Amino acid sequence: MNICHITVSGRLTDDAKVGDTTSGGRYVRFSVARNRREHGEEVTEYYSCTWFGDYAAKASRSLTKGTKVCVEGDFSTRYYERETSDIPGVSLDVRVSALDVLSPRRQGQAPGTSIDAKTPMGMRPAPQ
Repeated sequence: MNICHITVSGRLTDDAKVGDTTSGGRYVRFSVARNRREHGEEVTEYYSCTWFGDYAAKASRSLTKGTKVCVEGDFSTRYYERETSDIPGVSLDVRVSALDVLSPRRQGQAPGTSIDAKTPMGMRPAPQ
């Protein structure tokens, strides 16, 4: 078996966008920015995230610009042409399986709210 898993913590760069698949399903797309230090300088990395399912579309109201989240899922790389350079860009695309909202709670939201792709908000499957 091959495993390709990622966990990323960061802030949403914009509000989540809800869309429909060609087969009639729903998805939510958003980008997470993660800051890290490299050789004394701060570097920002961006992760393009897609979360499939009707529940993801309902939960998208909580996914607004600046919200701190922790995203889990599998990933793939994608190359694209940059407008400002001849060097191709690389995107790390995450297919979300679970998401935790880490931002301070807003009115009506419990702190540390967990969202899983297959279960109701606040519930996560037990580890196996």
